[in-house]
Parts: sequence; structure tokens; C-alpha cells
Amino acid sequence: MLEQGFFIPKTNLFDDDWEGSLHLFNGEEDRFQTKEKIKSAKDWTYVSCWYLDEPESHAMWNSYGQSDDSLAIQTTHQDFKLACTHSKTNMLAYFDRVRYQEPDTAQKLYNDQPVMRWYNDEFTVSDPIFAHLPLQLYHKHKAFSFENEARLVLVDNDATLENNNEKIGFHLLIEHSKEMISKIILHPNSSVWFEDTVRKLINDTYKLDIPIWKSSLVGHKN
Repeated sequence: MLEQGFFIPKTNLFDDDWEGSLHLFNGEEDRFQTKEKIKSAKDWTYVSCWYLDEPESHAMWNSYGQSDDSLAIQTTHQDFKLACTHSKTNMLAYFDRVRYQEPDTAQKLYNDQPVMRWYNDEFTVSDPIFAHLPLQLYHKHKAFSFENEARLVLVDNDATLENNNEKIGFHLLIEHSKEMISKIILHPNSSVWFEDTVRKLINDTYKLDIPIWKSSLVGHKN
């Protein structure tokens, strides 16, 4: 992030193949949005996922901290939006909370719940699924509710079902990626060596004035 810019991956790199297709959980097929069509559309859709608000969660550290020597970055909605704006992403973009629910019919599932558009610019998409998929990406199975997630969803300007997307994602500009970091939080079980390394990297190598905190869950076992 500090050397290449904050990375936002395309959706089909996620481990969860059901992303964006929750209505298929109940076995119903939608002839306008088959699994194959959703998979093709996800190739042109980018998602950035965030744990929303405090307090911290042991479940999140266990799921996304690959080792004790890991960290989380904190930002604000405003600073994240500024970083994207200054990086000239200029895509069809949404930012909102994820809705968690049990699978049901597609009609009841989405229920015309509005999702917040990040920009008011008008965009023309090559297929209606590129307008529908971002909305579907804000609905996840209730089993994932511990993630308390907010996410940014963007649709590539070159999105088309006829071609594959050669990019795996894109980076925000380095300068604005640094500016969006409001706090760094270290894993509850992180080592002294790791903490010292992070502090030297942030303070001495990159000369950044970013607060570095040890997790508030230190000493609390799940």
C-alpha cells in the first residue's frame, strides 16, 4: 500500500464463489442472471471490504489476520472517498453497509433496498447486469454477519460480457493511499519485534505521522 498504492481487487478473486449470487442459494435459477453470467460480470467489478466501526472483533482477527504478526488499518468514509476521488477512479461506484439475511426468493431478498451511490455522474453500462450486480454484492448470508461489513463496489468503464478483464484490480495513487490511513492497529498477540518493525517503517522510513496502537483485545482470549 505504501509503495504501490492501496489495492482494490476484482470480485472474482474472492474465495467465496457465492458473492453477488445469494438468490441462487435456494436453488432457483434466474434466466437473466445465471451463475455463468454473474461470474463474467464479476470479472469487471471491483470490491473493497471494510470492517465497520469499533469495537474490534476476535472473529475478524482470526479470519483475516493470517498470523499474530498482522495489523489492521483504519480510515474514515470521507478520507477513503477522497483517496478514490483524487486517484481519478471515475467509475460507477457504490459505498454502503452489507445486508445480512437468510436466503429467500430473489424478489423478497433484494426488495428494492437502495444502495448509496458514491458519485452522481451518469454512466452507461454495456449490459443491465453491470447495474444489478453491484446491488447484489451488498447482500450476504446471515452467517457472515460477524463481519459487520461496509464495502466499496466499482464497475470498470470497459466492462463487457464479451471479453475477459486482464487486470486483477487497480491501485489508488500512493500519496492518497498514505493520506487515507488514520490509524494502524496491531494484532492482539503481535510480537515486540513486529511492533518495533512497524513503527520504524512508518515513522523512520516513510516519515508518516500515523498513530500505531496495540489492539484493545490484548489479554482477552476468544
